[in-house]
Amino acid sequence: ILAQVPRRSLPSPFMRRERRGREPVSPRAASRLEGAAGGEMPDGRCEEGRADHKTRWLSSESTSEAEEDDAGSPMQGWRWFVPLRSSGVVRVACVAALAACAVLASLGANSHRRASAARDVMSSIDVPALGTVSEIYTYGAPATASPPFENLLSPSGCFDGLRCFNEDLVGPGTRDVDAATLSNAFPHVKMPTAVLHIGMDSLYFPCPGKPSWPNDESGDAIPDWGLHWENDYAPRLKRVTVNHTHFSAREPFASAYKFVILAYKSYDSTIHTREAIADRLPGWKLVARETRIQGHSTLYDEDPVMLVQDGDTLNCAIVFTGTNNIDNELTTSTTNFGSGYCGFDNVHDGYRDELWAITKSLFPRLRPKLGKCNKVFCVGHSLGGSLCEIFAACANSGHTDDPDFQLLAWDTAKPRRLAEFKEPGESD
Repeated sequence: ILAQVPRRSLPSPFMRRERRGREPVSPRAASRLEGAAGGEMPDGRCEEGRADHKTRWLSSESTSEAEEDDAGSPMQGWRWFVPLRSSGVVRVACVAALAACAVLASLGANSHRRASAARDVMSSIDVPALGTVSEIYTYGAPATASPPFENLLSPSGCFDGLRCFNEDLVGPGTRDVDAATLSNAFPHVKMPTAVLHIGMDSLYFPCPGKPSWPNDESGDAIPDWGLHWENDYAPRLKRVTVNHTHFSAREPFASAYKFVILAYKSYDSTIHTREAIADRLPGWKLVARETRIQGHSTLYDEDPVMLVQDGDTLNCAIVFTGTNNIDNELTTSTTNFGSGYCGFDNVHDGYRDELWAITKSLFPRLRPKLGKCNKVFCVGHSLGGSLCEIFAACANSGHTDDPDFQLLAWDTAKPRRLAEFKEPGESD
């Protein structure tokens, strides 16, 4: 009943989304549906009580092809379709749609169940899937939100991947900790956590990890910016042991070591980044690099976002950059109060503002390429890791009616290999 059929044969209103190039139902199926005609389906409106997920009956009108611009928001491009004159089967379909709306409304107290139910309803009417984040890899990232972000696509509420930070035990009751990770009192997203030591066993906590770590509740933590850089993270991940067992070849440590080069090369030039990827990640290529520029003179700041793809699996890593101008971005990190973002409460205000500005400025150009990725991982160092936590939580939230969600959401398409990125004017 909800399949696509020629618009001229359908007399009453129903809204359905169609992406350009999608084929209608077969003539045989359309004929079988037309044979069920009889009676009128009343115009009306069915809407879920909460704005998180919607299914509606609306009056018939048309939309222009311009609304289907692939570089635009995936929330654009809606077309109006109408169902057949209703037989008993059609009336049953309408009742089922109304029942689905009622079920969604009844799930308001549980955001994970609400998001899951919405995906089930949308998949049943063949709405193109929105992109999600499969794994997160962060290095020395400050925390992001209270309560901790959860992966609303996972029954456990956990993200796959690894959040790691460096720590040195320097004496009885004293430890040096990557200073950036102690910059606020918010907890982290629920995901596996590693405390990386050198010359001794590291600590590893599978999901839900240690969202509240690190902290200085016991008064024994000394912030150390010397532990914040690549030359500390890469060797520890390469030689990591847990309980006297080498873990460097095990996931998620193997991927965390593989992606550490991306987290730090996001600060570098395009040419140097491509060279480093070719050396450390054979088969991967830089396929997009978009930069938000703001400020002048001492406040000049660049916020690059990279997309790197594996030519074999067609998986991609989106890479957010950390703080690269302390004069410009000092308030971003030192702001320690929370505000709303993407349907979540009490999100670190500085980081949510940074992500909002980046997605508003850069995602119209990144969105089409993200849609060609098989899976999407998020990678970031320092502030870049914090942006990953917020980005992944929002992308996987199912809060499709939230303006913050709409700024970063992308439609998925058939994965394909993307061309290597070159700066404008750069020769092949």
